[in-house]
Amino acid sequence: MSAALRAGRGRAIWYLVFWSLVGIGSYVLGVQLGIGQAAEASVLDAAEFTYDPPPPLNLVSIPSVGIALLVIGLIALAAHGIRRAVVVTIVPVLAILASQALKLHLLTRPQLFELDALNTFPSGHMTVFTALTAALIWAVPSRIRALVAVAGIGIIGLAGWQLLAFGWHRPSDVFGAIALGTASFAFAAVLKPLTPRGSALGGRVVSIGLAMIGWIVTVGAVALAVFAGVTSNSELMLSAGEFGAIGTGALAGRSLLVLAAGSR
Repeated sequence: MSAALRAGRGRAIWYLVFWSLVGIGSYVLGVQLGIGQAAEASVLDAAEFTYDPPPPLNLVSIPSVGIALLVIGLIALAAHGIRRAVVVTIVPVLAILASQALKLHLLTRPQLFELDALNTFPSGHMTVFTALTAALIWAVPSRIRALVAVAGIGIIGLAGWQLLAFGWHRPSDVFGAIALGTASFAFAAVLKPLTPRGSALGGRVVSIGLAMIGWIVTVGAVALAVFAGVTSNSELMLSAGEFGAIGTGALAGRSLLVLAAGSR
């Protein structure tokens, strides 16, 4: 293996470990600890539940996901060849199936704060948005990859915001799903590092920008959550979760953009 491919695999391993820790940490803090369950219960109390959310949340269905994967696969086939097309169609399916298996069968939610509270970790909807965004970033021609990453992260942030604002999920569900979707593609890159096919227009600037925005917003969200907990303000706790989804999504987008660039 060349030095460039070894560097790409090493970077993929780092992102796999990082996002695995994010997912595990979200589950432990939000689901397994009483203080986390109480904080997330206040988020649900502040949310305004609806069965009829606006786009993009209301666009998720089995047919729509299937059509999206078909389109993404065709884009990857035209831009990069059959191997990339297979990766960007198979990995999202595995991530989505994994989210359902974890939520329904493998992970448990102890009754530390609420009675009969069903496990909702990780969010299936958020896994769909993250995995499809990741697939599209990997599928498009290299020159427009950074632009697609910015647009995709906007959709991830909006979907995460909606899932919390409309009371469909707890914050840990959203963070865990983003981590699962990103880690799935990092794992794929560990198995087979991508070969660079040109550079993304503005890729370095976008990568740095996403990292800065992600960390600033995430740290701000944590500070806001601490203040909300001290003051017992459920509205602020909801806002902290929403901004946390945006920050986590931006960091995920940066990771996916770097992974898609292979050894660059």
